[in-house]
Amino acid sequence: MEERSNNNKKLIRQFIELTWNQKRFNLARSLAAPEFTYHASMIDKPMTLQNMGVVVQTIQDAFEDFTIAVDELVAEGNQVVSQSTFSGTLVKPLMGFEPTDRMIALNAVTFWKIRQGVIQSGHSLLDTADLMHQAQTIQDGERQQYMAL
Repeated sequence: MEERSNNNKKLIRQFIELTWNQKRFNLARSLAAPEFTYHASMIDKPMTLQNMGVVVQTIQDAFEDFTIAVDELVAEGNQVVSQSTFSGTLVKPLMGFEPTDRMIALNAVTFWKIRQGVIQSGHSLLDTADLMHQAQTIQDGERQQYMAL
């Protein structure tokens, strides 16, 4: 059981690295089931791996120095939970957020399902409240700098 949990955690770490950090979706495709679905709390409908790739590319293009760090992985049976931090400098508007010259971070928890060594699905909950707080703090700081001139 412990060996399967460790293998499942390695699978998820590799998938996150390939998709988010290395932009190697063709290679990541081999780790996911053909019927793979991905749900993200900021997007209203489930996505295929291909659609997920479009969203990932859009997010990566909006950040100058985008990276995702896997902070923790917990596995039990066929489920893995990942806690991750997305970070970078937003250089293009994205989902209602305006570009800034400051680093921002977004925390996410994703529930992954694995069957027979292949990822079936992922469900991400994104801490958008903290992201909005960061954006507001940056805007307030920029306003104060402008007014000081």
